[in-house]
Amino acid sequence: MPAARWANLPAADRSASPLRNQADSRLAATLYAASVTLAAFISSGMSAHMIGLIAAFAAGPALAVWLSALRGIGQSGARLCEVLFLRRLGPLALGVLATGLLPICFLVALTFGTVSGGAAFALLFGAGNGLLTIVRGTQPLVLFDHRIYGGMTGWLTAPGFFAQAIAPLAYAGVIETGGSGTALGLSLLLATVMLLCACVLWWRFRRLDFAPNRED
Repeated sequence: MPAARWANLPAADRSASPLRNQADSRLAATLYAASVTLAAFISSGMSAHMIGLIAAFAAGPALAVWLSALRGIGQSGARLCEVLFLRRLGPLALGVLATGLLPICFLVALTFGTVSGGAAFALLFGAGNGLLTIVRGTQPLVLFDHRIYGGMTGWLTAPGFFAQAIAPLAYAGVIETGGSGTALGLSLLLATVMLLCACVLWWRFRRLDFAPNRED
C-alpha cells in the first residue's frame, strides 16, 4: 500500500512528513484515492453521455449539443474564479467546494427537466470538474512529504485511470437498462460519496490546509 511507504521511511525523513503516523497517512491516502477515482469515473461517463442525458431530460439532440458545450465555460470560469477570488482557500477546503458542486448539478438535472435546467447542469458540472483538476494536484502537497509526492500521487491516482476507462461502458449499461434518470441518480450517489470523502479529509487534516505557492 502507498501508506506503507511512509511507515518505511527513515525516522529523519518521517519527522518531516506533515502526517506523523501511519494511521493518518493511510486515512489521507484512502480518502484522496477514493475521491480521485470517483471523480475520474463520473467525468469520463459524463464526457461520453452528457449530450444524450441532456437531450433526454431537457432538450432535443441539437439543442443538447449547445447546452453541453457550457461545460467548458463552467470549467474555465471556475478556474478563473479560483485565481481571482479563492487564492487563500487551501486545497482541502477547495476540495469540499469542488465536490459540493457535483451533487447540486445532478439534483438540478433530476429536478428541473427544462432547457434552463440543462444549462445549469452543464455549467455546474463543468465548474466542479474544473476545480477538481486543481485539487487533484494540490492536495498531496499539503498531505504528504514532498520527497515522496511523485510516487504517492502516482499510486493513488492509478485506480482513476481504470475507472476512467470503464465509465463510458458502465454508464451505457445503466442508461440502457434504467434510463437517463437512473444514470443521473447513480451520479448523484457517487458525487455525494465524493463530497463526504472531501469533508472528512478537510475536517481531519484542516490544520495542514494552506494555499501553496500563493503570495500576499
